[in-house]
Amino acid sequence: MFIESFPDIKVLSDRHVFARRLALFLSMLISGGMLLFPREPILLLIMALCLMITSIRLLTHRHMFALLILLAVLLVVTLVRPGPVSVASLVSRFANYLAALLLLQCYLSAPAGSLARDLRVLLQPMAWQAIVTVLLAHTVGVLFTPLAIGEQQYLTLLGLFNYHIIVDGLTSLIRPDGFFFEPGVFQIYLNLYLYLALFVLRQRLQVVLAVLAVLSTQSTTGMVICLLLLGTALFKHLAVGTLRRRAAAAAIALVLAPPMLYLGYDNITEKLFGAAQGSSWAREYDLLTGMNIVVENPLLGIGFEVDRYLAASGRFGFADTLLTMAQSQERPTSNGLVQLFYSLGIPLGLVFAFGLFRQKLFRHRTLIGLWLTLSLFGEALLFTPFFLLIVFSAFLVLPATRRAWGAPVHQFVAQPEQLVQPVRPAQRTS
Repeated sequence: MFIESFPDIKVLSDRHVFARRLALFLSMLISGGMLLFPREPILLLIMALCLMITSIRLLTHRHMFALLILLAVLLVVTLVRPGPVSVASLVSRFANYLAALLLLQCYLSAPAGSLARDLRVLLQPMAWQAIVTVLLAHTVGVLFTPLAIGEQQYLTLLGLFNYHIIVDGLTSLIRPDGFFFEPGVFQIYLNLYLYLALFVLRQRLQVVLAVLAVLSTQSTTGMVICLLLLGTALFKHLAVGTLRRRAAAAAIALVLAPPMLYLGYDNITEKLFGAAQGSSWAREYDLLTGMNIVVENPLLGIGFEVDRYLAASGRFGFADTLLTMAQSQERPTSNGLVQLFYSLGIPLGLVFAFGLFRQKLFRHRTLIGLWLTLSLFGEALLFTPFFLLIVFSAFLVLPATRRAWGAPVHQFVAQPEQLVQPVRPAQRTS
């Protein structure tokens, strides 16, 4: 099914839908966005928007009971964990949890397919943003102006088209950042758009747009995820359908595979042996250092405080790293998966890992789980509102009639056939 028949004019006239989309967009901005965006005010604005949408019903939905129990366990573990408790860190962490909970409640009360519609409205312009950034930077690059955010120097045009040079001399093509602090984060959202284009929207032009946008980031992880998504879609097309449809899918694959495999090989070679090999050293250090900390603190972890991690990495850091002492001493982790386990311990970490693959927002749970796992392997973003929204959905308690294996999940899950139906007023349950 295609998406042209979306009743967009009617949808955008609804102030609640606009507010929901704004809250979702803001959750992206503080889930890997540039440090230019103030985290605390945006968190408060997300909560305010969600409470307005749900008429100030604070977490009353009966499906959230198990999720609230999980958060209570998180609080207990934080309080009983050895060492001092940072009240500021605790409040900040639970503010992220609350923002994700309230946003999840908005989608529980929304019409079927709302999340897919909202993501399409937000992510399609981001795909164009990525491609246009590359084109503008190589044609009218003199119009870009410097923008310093902390120690990082960006180049921007109108605040919409942004990039920065990660490694001097690495490549002749720039890598777009979008609204995020690096291309490796941008590709996560662009690959989510590719997933929607392939499996929910099912529109070829949007697939092409998404693929070009992902490739423009030149992210190794992004290319791997892109190939995984395209390979899965190809397998589905070759397994079913007419002979003509299978032949068309095979022909497209034969055309796309060589350049994509070459780009992926060139990118990996550059990071392992070329000018960007420092990136692979850093990833190796973060992984093995994090695993060492997990081994030393298997039950309760060390918490989320950066100071605790830096102290622990000083004692248990990977000794054979090729990073310099200065590069490793004050380095926070970039690995979201090891952060999960060294922060919470193995028992609670496994509960969240379960959530990665059992989320209820998208139909293809294994595929989404792999998208999340591969993405978080290089970005410590799991405990931010957008990604918590997805993981928290795994702990929703569904009605008994929907618990059977293979049964449809809650009404907010996107079904392709629902994306072309008129939007009905939201039916609320309590």
